[in-house]
Amino acid sequence: MTPQKSFTWAIAWGVATALSFPAFAAGKSASQANIVLIMADDLGYGSLGCYGSTENKTPHLDHLAAGGMRFTDFHSNGPMCSPTRAALLTGRYPQRCAWVPDEELSPVFQEQRRKNPKQRWAWGLSPSEVTVGALLRSAGYRTALIGKWHLGYDFKFHPLNYGFDEFRGFVGGNVDYRTHFASHGEQQLDWWNGKKIANEAGYTTDLLTKYAAEFIAQNEDAPFFLFFSHAAPHDPWQSRDPAQTNSPVEIYREMIEGVDASVGAIVATLRTHGLEKNTLLLFCSDNGAAPPRGVPANGRLKGRKGSMHEGGHRVPLIASWPGVTTAGATNNATVMTMDFLPTFTNMAGATTPVRHVIDGIDLMPQLTGQATPPQRALHWLFGSDWAVRRGAWKLVQEGAKELSLVNVEQDLAETTNLAHVNPALVDELTRLHQQWIVSVGNK
Repeated sequence: MTPQKSFTWAIAWGVATALSFPAFAAGKSASQANIVLIMADDLGYGSLGCYGSTENKTPHLDHLAAGGMRFTDFHSNGPMCSPTRAALLTGRYPQRCAWVPDEELSPVFQEQRRKNPKQRWAWGLSPSEVTVGALLRSAGYRTALIGKWHLGYDFKFHPLNYGFDEFRGFVGGNVDYRTHFASHGEQQLDWWNGKKIANEAGYTTDLLTKYAAEFIAQNEDAPFFLFFSHAAPHDPWQSRDPAQTNSPVEIYREMIEGVDASVGAIVATLRTHGLEKNTLLLFCSDNGAAPPRGVPANGRLKGRKGSMHEGGHRVPLIASWPGVTTAGATNNATVMTMDFLPTFTNMAGATTPVRHVIDGIDLMPQLTGQATPPQRALHWLFGSDWAVRRGAWKLVQEGAKELSLVNVEQDLAETTNLAHVNPALVDELTRLHQQWIVSVGNK
């Protein structure tokens, strides 16, 4: 069965339950549009047809880009998933966020750590952080996280403690797509309905799509925020059929095409319920790809997931809001995941506490084609590796390698290191990085 056919049920379900509500239902403010953010896991910059892939068939995402806006210089806040998700939730650099260390975990997790020191089911984002879910909920939105969390395993870090009204999915980094058991750490079931473990038979991508479509249908008469966080195409690379003997490369392609079909089902559900014109729909990835050997998932970008080079953090972003975004537009603005929170809260009229430092910017001027973003330096930090970007220039330090200075507008593949011919710029960008480290509290 092809991924497209496997989602026929989702589209048919949306049509069958349609009530054809108008885009602005009674009691719903025109200024409070719905927000749907769909995030793929480990999807590379070169994995979609509209970003140059000739290997994967992604007609739904290609159509979304043709009818909306395609960003070419969008970046995740980290080259791995958890930092990016923290930035998304808080509108801040993840290095500025408060994290709860292992020693402050509940007794249950303390005992797990004692029995298995190598397992990673521990730390989490501090519940003291102000999140986009909480801010939108305070503005009258119904909020849901469908899919992956990965910001803490202890019950104190449960998504429902961070401003989400509903949660269906898994709290860890990845799960078996068929059994929904965690794929690392202690092998245990990681499939939640609210605050209860509740398994359900089915392939992860299919189930998450069903949950997301149900949430939309159940909340069509009030503003809602849906964060649909896919598991795919993160490993383990598994097809729906356990007897499938395709190669990892073929299964990886199937998983990407499954995400594409899922997006098609969500778009169909919005259209069925008359919500498409009153919904900002965004699709992106949490970091660069880590594909099977030989798959050019990051296009011509250097590096992959975990890297400070472009392949680690430059990822697709497609925005669609009929009547607001210009059909077929390409946006070259340099923007990041942390920009989502100020965009969403300003749309909703939500008030952010003064004490909550926001690093992101409102993207609505870019989405409407009214302005370019302000000049700003952007930063990445992962372990001891770091990068800083200002305008076209990017400085990278990875491990013990020499500093690399590249003009990414002229050399997107980062093939030529210009550090030796422009030492003054290297020093300037290094100072920017050091100042940023102090500003976010990583002294």
